[in-house]
Amino acid sequence: MIADDDIAMFSSMTSASPEEARRYLEMSGSNLEQAVSLFFDMGGSSAGGASGSPPMHPAPSPHFSGGGEGGMDEDVVAEVRAAAIAAGLDASSLDAPMGAAEEEVRAPIASFQDQMIDPGVERRRMQEAMSADAKAMQRRMTFDRDGDGAGAGAGGEPMSDGPPIAIGGSAINNLFSPPEYNEQTAYYQVKEKALQESKFILVNIQQAEVFHSHKLNRDVWSDDTIKEIIQGSFLFWQRDDKSAEGDSFCKLHSCGHQLPHICVIDPRTGRRMQSWDGRKWVETHDAAEYLFSFLEEFSMSRSPPAMSPSGSPTMGAQAPPAIAQAMAALGGDMMLVGYDEKADSEMLPPAAPAEPEPAAPAKEAPCTMPEEPPAGADAVKVVFKLPGSRAERRFLPTDTVETMFRVASALTHEPVSCIDMSTQFPKRALREVGMEAMVKDAQVAGGVVMVSVRA
Repeated sequence: MIADDDIAMFSSMTSASPEEARRYLEMSGSNLEQAVSLFFDMGGSSAGGASGSPPMHPAPSPHFSGGGEGGMDEDVVAEVRAAAIAAGLDASSLDAPMGAAEEEVRAPIASFQDQMIDPGVERRRMQEAMSADAKAMQRRMTFDRDGDGAGAGAGGEPMSDGPPIAIGGSAINNLFSPPEYNEQTAYYQVKEKALQESKFILVNIQQAEVFHSHKLNRDVWSDDTIKEIIQGSFLFWQRDDKSAEGDSFCKLHSCGHQLPHICVIDPRTGRRMQSWDGRKWVETHDAAEYLFSFLEEFSMSRSPPAMSPSGSPTMGAQAPPAIAQAMAALGGDMMLVGYDEKADSEMLPPAAPAEPEPAAPAKEAPCTMPEEPPAGADAVKVVFKLPGSRAERRFLPTDTVETMFRVASALTHEPVSCIDMSTQFPKRALREVGMEAMVKDAQVAGGVVMVSVRA
């Protein structure tokens, strides 16, 4: 039952007709506050027209500023405000006439810059992945891995040529550990560093199950001479075949399954210049021979070799020298189609008689082999690294550098004037030392001398 007092109060608060007041009170269960809230939420008397009641013109909101004409009593205003607050409405609008306050416009959002991908985060993620891959490779290459009693040398190839392995200590791991000069950074960073330092990249792909991989670490890469050669002309990059970078390198350069694998990469082109079966590097003098031969043939100071496939056989008629020179000037390989050599020769003017070439000067004869001193406490040995071969000779400490040149001349069958000799570590030309200098002052005793022949 709707009380008449509630209907009157609703009408006084909303300026609605008694019928509308009764309807809103019925919808709200005779709750005056909810009925007032529902009335304002539904747009006032305009919502009532949908229920069949006669349309009502919306009454202007009263000005709740106190008594007087067109106003309401302060008690009524306070009661309406309390009802609006209880209904969750903004009561501030009751203090001003409808439409008196302009709609508030929010302040614009301040401009800012942001990025969807953080390069620093991506770089850290890659470094963490590389670090985890390196730790996993280190565990594979150690001999006392947890849960693997057989160790790194088990499986795959038998280790009959290796020493007995005592599991459980760090000494064995230190003995077969990778060299300290092994580059730990990513392969692309090693290439950039090699370009900056003008060095080749010496790559060694290992396999934990093959003992030859561990012998390289123990016998070859730890040798002082090999270490000096590598650090002087190469950057060393060693990975195993199960690491992410090692597996990628093997697929890119077709290393095959014959591991360990050793090769040299030119950082300027990314090409593999020369490769070897790592099992042939078991002796340090063989490894030094391979490295010296490579450095004698290639240098970062010269342009990288073309390394293109062998040229195709020549097809078609050959052009005369004048046309051949013009074709060469154009920089392309051309083939003349339908070229008639006889007709062209008839059109060309007769060639001028060739001038006789001046007689070539008499070539200097090579030296005869000097007498070699007998083996003794005073004699020193020097290894001559010749093009395609090597020889070992004894000298007295008081012999001169000229004697060494005479030996090289006899070995190469070339005159002394066409021969150059130099030491590798440190890099020195023996001609600059002086032909009259003594062998003991040239610091070549027990070393290797590179012999080259000038054209």
